Amino acid sequence: MALSSADRMQLQVTLNGVLVEGLLHASVVTGNCFSSDSYALTFAMGSAPLCDIAFWSSLAPAYIEIVPVSQYYPLLQSLISGMIDTIVVDPVMQTVAIEGRDLSSTLIDSYRQQDFVNQTASEVVSSIALFHGLTPIVTPTLNEVGRYYGDGYTRLSLGQFSRLGSDWDLVVQLARENSFDVFVQDTSLFFQPSGSLEGLPAHIGLRDVRTIRFEQNLTLSSNVGARVQSWNSQDMASYAINSADNVADAIQAFEPSGIQPFLFSAANFTSQQVTDSAGRYAAELNRLGTVLHIEMPWDLSLAARAAVLIDETNSPLDAIYKIDTIERHYSSTSGSSQIIRAVHI
Repeated sequence: MALSSADRMQLQVTLNGVLVEGLLHASVVTGNCFSSDSYALTFAMGSAPLCDIAFWSSLAPAYIEIVPVSQYYPLLQSLISGMIDTIVVDPVMQTVAIEGRDLSSTLIDSYRQQDFVNQTASEVVSSIALFHGLTPIVTPTLNEVGRYYGDGYTRLSLGQFSRLGSDWDLVVQLARENSFDVFVQDTSLFFQPSGSLEGLPAHIGLRDVRTIRFEQNLTLSSNVGARVQSWNSQDMASYAINSADNVADAIQAFEPSGIQPFLFSAANFTSQQVTDSAGRYAAELNRLGTVLHIEMPWDLSLAARAAVLIDETNSPLDAIYKIDTIERHYSSTSGSSQIIRAVHI
């Protein structure tokens, strides 16, 4: 395959706002899996304009931004920005490798003691974002999720004896309960409905890709089930439901029939929340039955949470898929490529 304009794209890397020369290889992973986006970069060391070993070996925590540069794509936004986690210096090969995550890492690495009382999910997420210096771009929610019960219990807490969870764990919990996506782009934290797709799906033809394959998990059939159970401290009762059931009931022994359901546990859910969670988990499991994998040249119009249309196989595999992850690779000598993982919707 001839090199496309995307294969000739360059990457501009800035370190605390200063351009860094000598990029050899880069890998940037963006996703929709309640995890940080990440990057790995390899630079050549040497005399100016390259940074030498003294610079890299004494580097303090620093902010990285990676921006694609191409005459074919004007006004490009950054692929990722965030702090450096690790530095590996190789004085023999005269290279340095750095790895890091986007700014959601500040939430992941934060374990605070705080109760969230009488607040909605969106208010809790906004509060956490602002605490970490991120701009909250949050879709409002209505029901209060952090509240005191009559007996003094609070359901959402980062207190000393509540649980060993980070700020990110709590934000992800709220996103799952509301069927939301949560992610960080640059210095903004987004909290929005996961079903929201902007515009029409992007059509990907078989001639546009290097490889394409469909992975079908036969154990995740259309009737796969999810079982959710929870102890409610206000009602002093336990609730459980299988996704195929119609009403929540007290926990009782499950008699296997057909497919064993996947088990999920939660704290202080009401019977209605247990029912809602069971349906949500079952839907998440069912969509993983068919997973699309594509390797292709860079296409910066594609992003995590976007939809793509496949319609040239003349089979039930022709469908709309939602992108879960994009892994983009760059080499100063061999060009660039991206690997897409998408799930059936």
